[in-house]
Amino acid sequence: MTIKTPKYVIAEAKEQPSFVRQHWLMFSLLGLAILTFLIGKYSNIDVLNAFQGQKKTWVEMNQQLTEENDQQRRTISVLQTEVKVKQQAITELQNSLLELTEEKDALKAELVFYESLLSHKDDIKTLRVFDIGVRAQNEMLLLNLVLAQRLQRADVIKGSIKLELKGIQEEQGKILDLVEQFKLDDAFEFKYFQVKKYAITLPKGFNPTMLLVELNPKGSRQKTVTEQFQWSDIINRTPKELADELTESN
Repeated sequence: MTIKTPKYVIAEAKEQPSFVRQHWLMFSLLGLAILTFLIGKYSNIDVLNAFQGQKKTWVEMNQQLTEENDQQRRTISVLQTEVKVKQQAITELQNSLLELTEEKDALKAELVFYESLLSHKDDIKTLRVFDIGVRAQNEMLLLNLVLAQRLQRADVIKGSIKLELKGIQEEQGKILDLVEQFKLDDAFEFKYFQVKKYAITLPKGFNPTMLLVELNPKGSRQKTVTEQFQWSDIINRTPKELADELTESN
């Protein structure tokens, strides 16, 4: 009987790597991910803090700029107000100067007018309307009436005035009694001449065409004097124009 000897093969056992070494790549990636997360987290906090600080700075700068802008607006408003006040003052001074100049010219023209009236250049023999003019001022009409009588050996004359304005309203003829409608002073009393000044307004839609002036002196020696004047001839006549016309007529 033959005994078989078992055959053994002796082989060197291979060293098994550890769990960590087997999974080093995974641990490396995991560590890298954790490191990246931490770095990103703290980096984001720094960025956020920096951004919040910058935002606060911007807010403060914006508030400062807003306050400066408001202050500049207030300054500009004050300066604009001062300019407007100065301009208004200059305009008022210019208007006052213009009014004074016009008033001076008007007084000078009236002086020439009255000097011509009293110089006997115009042959006045009886009571009459020596001159008449109407000047528009805003919504008013200023009626200037000069009455005169014989300049030589004149006596004081008294009487009343009747003023009727003829015109067209709503395509119909109409007559306005100015004395009655506007309660005008209708009395006159003078020796050489007298100036009567009235202020009237025209009804809406009334177009004047003719002004009738009637002088009714007291006493039997004087007769009623009636004169009519075309409205277009007497409207907007200035004292200077009256004086010029008087000078030209003489």
